[in-house]
Amino acid sequence: MTDPHVQTPAVEARAPEIEDEQGVREASGANKPARSQWWDVWDQFKNHRGAMGGMIVFCIIFFLIIVGPFIYWNDATFVPTGRDFLELRDTRPIYTALYDSSAKVNWAHPLGTDNLGRDTLARLLSGGRVSIAVGMAAMVLSIVIGTLVGVLAGYIRWLDGPLMRLTDLFLALPLLPLLLVAVLLFREPLSAAFGP
Repeated sequence: MTDPHVQTPAVEARAPEIEDEQGVREASGANKPARSQWWDVWDQFKNHRGAMGGMIVFCIIFFLIIVGPFIYWNDATFVPTGRDFLELRDTRPIYTALYDSSAKVNWAHPLGTDNLGRDTLARLLSGGRVSIAVGMAAMVLSIVIGTLVGVLAGYIRWLDGPLMRLTDLFLALPLLPLLLVAVLLFREPLSAAFGP
């Protein structure tokens, strides 16, 4: 048996850590403020090279699509072969391929032109703006519809079950067959509105 009044060296070595409560708290990180889950996700994201590279490329493309019309003045819808050349005499100069409908890459057309003489870069920037507008509109519409369904399901108790089954139906149906059925059902109104 050991004498309880005699301290062993191991106990003496650990005693200062136990006595210095502030030092133990600092070593364990107890004084640091709590971090949210978003902060942890951001730390993992910024340490991932592929994710950061993708975000940088996305930001560059987004910036070019938004700012593009202000720094690149070629019109995306301009068709030079459909214009009368005398009509162009007193207009602002437009750098486009009037004679060669499929111009090669040059300073006036960094990505060239298509077979109608329209600038490819201008059309690319215009299509990007349309894509961003459609994406934003779809996001806002889905937020409004989702909020409305959630509020109705929360406030009207008997409506919760049918609304959730309707939501499950939309989640279970694949999008492409649903769009094909919609086109078959609404072919006549669509062709009347948008042409053949």
